[in-house]
Amino acid sequence: MNKQPWPENYVEQRAPSATNISDFRAILESSADERPMQSYLSEVPTFLRQLLPGAQDYWCFDRPSFGGELIPDFLLCYRNSRGFNWAYVEIESPTKPALNKSGRPAANLVEAQAQISDWRDWLRGNIAYARDHLKLAGIDAEAQGLVVIGRRSHLVPKHALKYRS
Repeated sequence: MNKQPWPENYVEQRAPSATNISDFRAILESSADERPMQSYLSEVPTFLRQLLPGAQDYWCFDRPSFGGELIPDFLLCYRNSRGFNWAYVEIESPTKPALNKSGRPAANLVEAQAQISDWRDWLRGNIAYARDHLKLAGIDAEAQGLVVIGRRSHLVPKHALKYRS
């Protein structure tokens, strides 16, 4: 375990506890928007760690500012034999569907994807600033983008495959 270079953002290598899972489930059931989820995930980032491939070291940045212009919900980093690997995470409401009735991306999903595209565009033009001034070692504009939206139980089974892509 090597907490460097961001010890304050390091996420310990452990699964969420039964209490964490119960608390998160209650938040999912009662949330009208993404704010309670954002807040809880910032307190218990081990949930977000589950979105990434296996690695020894993980870091979670809660609402980092890209030059004061753009603010992802979370920026995740993990280190493996290739070095630092990054992922952008956009949290949307658990009450909003990912797909519309015809199985196409719903407006909230399209907006979240556009936000990720905006972050990538900003990084393409400011990669040196991000690495040198924001101290985001090895960040790449083409990092994986993840959108957390809706509830699996609200998906129409025939559209479930589209939801995963």
